[in-house]
Amino acid sequence: MNPMTDTPESSLYALEITCPIGMENVLEKELHAEGLTQTRLGEAQVKLTTDLTGIYTACLWSRVGTRVMLPISQFKMETADDLYAGVKAINWSEHLSVTNTIAIDCHGTNHHIRNTQFGAVRTKDAIADYFVALTGQRPSVEKNQPDVRIAVRIKRDQVTVSIDLSGESMHRRSYRQQGSMAPLKENLAAGLLLRAGWHKDTQWRQLIDPMCGSGTFLVEAALMSLDIAPGLRRHYWGFKGWKQHDHRLWQQLNDLAKNRKKDPQTLGVRFQGTDREQKSIAAARENIKRAGLTGVIDVTLSPFQQHEFDIDSSQTGLVITNPPYGERLGDEMALIALYRQLGEWVVNHAKGWQLMMLTSNHQLARQIPVRPEKSTRVINGGIECRAYQFPVTDNTIKADAVAQSVMTPGAQMVANRLQKNLKKMKKWLERNKIQCFRVYDADMPEYAVAIDLYQDWAHVQEYQAPKSVDPEKAKQRLFEVVSAIPSALQIAESNVVVKHRQRQAGKGQYEKLDQSQHEMVVEEHGCDFIVNLKDYLDTGLFLDHRPVRKLIQEKANGVRFLNLFCYTASASVHAGQGGARSTLSVDMSNTYTDWARRNIVLNEFSERDHRVERADCFEWLKQNKDEFDLIFMDPPTFSNSKKMADVLDIQRDHGELVRLAMARLATGGELIFSNNYRRFCLDEDLLNDFDVEDITKSTLDPDFERNNKIHQCYIIKHKSGR
Repeated sequence: MNPMTDTPESSLYALEITCPIGMENVLEKELHAEGLTQTRLGEAQVKLTTDLTGIYTACLWSRVGTRVMLPISQFKMETADDLYAGVKAINWSEHLSVTNTIAIDCHGTNHHIRNTQFGAVRTKDAIADYFVALTGQRPSVEKNQPDVRIAVRIKRDQVTVSIDLSGESMHRRSYRQQGSMAPLKENLAAGLLLRAGWHKDTQWRQLIDPMCGSGTFLVEAALMSLDIAPGLRRHYWGFKGWKQHDHRLWQQLNDLAKNRKKDPQTLGVRFQGTDREQKSIAAARENIKRAGLTGVIDVTLSPFQQHEFDIDSSQTGLVITNPPYGERLGDEMALIALYRQLGEWVVNHAKGWQLMMLTSNHQLARQIPVRPEKSTRVINGGIECRAYQFPVTDNTIKADAVAQSVMTPGAQMVANRLQKNLKKMKKWLERNKIQCFRVYDADMPEYAVAIDLYQDWAHVQEYQAPKSVDPEKAKQRLFEVVSAIPSALQIAESNVVVKHRQRQAGKGQYEKLDQSQHEMVVEEHGCDFIVNLKDYLDTGLFLDHRPVRKLIQEKANGVRFLNLFCYTASASVHAGQGGARSTLSVDMSNTYTDWARRNIVLNEFSERDHRVERADCFEWLKQNKDEFDLIFMDPPTFSNSKKMADVLDIQRDHGELVRLAMARLATGGELIFSNNYRRFCLDEDLLNDFDVEDITKSTLDPDFERNNKIHQCYIIKHKSGR
């Protein structure tokens, strides 16, 4: 007998309660805690046999479940007509009325049902025709919140038709704003908390999320501790339009759930969170308010490294967080320092506690200076992750926890090479007052990166690996490089910027990689330049052209200088510093012409005498009739930008480009022509028509001597007697 209805409950239902991958055991355990013990584990689900009270209990109290599904038919399908026939054969009158609205969710395909939309349409037609035959009417379709939601799952030749009793995903608790900052779903957050050991009767009295985002972990933990049913605030349920729904029983269970809530004043648990993003904290505060937890959870706009948490050293607790994963290669490298700081903070402030951390990057997880006890594979936002549990005890804390992490043999090898290179160049750097230089360029082939120093910043560019190289091995080597840099070069971990270098074409040369607007000013031979290490593939200053720029500066006194494919006009600045009468810088990119103007203004040159023009250099040369005494031309190897009239291929087109430039060169003038195509061969006709001097070797400073194909450079003059 059901004590709440005092009527026989002979009907038992075989349910499938779905959940996030990796949370099956946690879901089963929480169902058992609510008295729902007839369970069997499946993949991303728990099968439960129960009565109507059990259905409502699962919907109301499962924090981990995603949907509560009631399979009502299974059949084999050999043709598309079998799907229609199988669905129509179901006794739909047991589950809905013709006046109900319905929605169909179809999952899976096979040789006969090639897309889910077609499967949903065939299912809808079958249900409609069932009711037309029975009543002469058909139910209406309502996609958003139908009275009854029907799910069709197709797996090979097997079809399962279910009633979705939850109606929509149960991770929607009604407290989180739409478009919230954090992608972590509420039921996954709850599952991870339960896996870590947090529950309504936990002995832990403190919970901290140092990178709390929109506060999902904090809210879910507080709901658990206060014994507030996660489904209590939801108004829409799929079972409410189901014919076998018992409204009175549902209301009684809701009333019982409301009476279970604990008094926050007597709870004695502290919930604290920090985040450095204003939008995240604003979202967290709004979510806390909507969940009715104002005054229970404290969140602060602050980096966790600088925040003074209110920690009671006499009590233990849980640190749980979902830090950035670094899905882009350059991002994950920048996060090494963040993960190390998190680990050091935990060791220093949460001794004896438990740390649970969710991340998709095991290399970053290794930066935590504590040995993990276990890890769980989960899927978060479509990304495969692992939830690591770290008991922060004397036995698990690594010996070098607060010091720099011990380098791998590979990282130590890279560090040794960096220190050797730096020592070799030290006197040259000091003598020439050079602030920006290349310290490493794939010296060891297995570590195929270029490392440039810009004052106290390291700019790392990983060369594109051959397809034969295992991506995981390449990623591991890149981590070793980056972990070696701070100690070897004596710079902060946060000052290491990593980019993946591959062939760029057209718009790809100019598109932003980031939005950080990280700019700094560097000096070279008396000139100042704006460089940006993060936002673009290139930084705004080609370091290999340092000797070429110096040469231009030495030749520029009193000349009319033309800079073609000017990039950020660094050569024009050197010409101005060398006393050029005027400079004209031409490039087709809005980004770089704006940057060029800022460089010229930075060096206090008159914009009247030192002009910048945006144009396709090819077309500009064909139309311009001015004369110049010194021309510098450094075209890209390849460009198919829409701003250009034609595709530029430097090997094919350089002859015409040089001739067009020479037509603008005054008698006695010089064209400095450079490019970085490694297999470049100069057009022999140019050697016959002009005086050509290959100056490549003299334009390679010590930091580029080991890479003598970084560019090729020529001085081209008119033959005497022109």
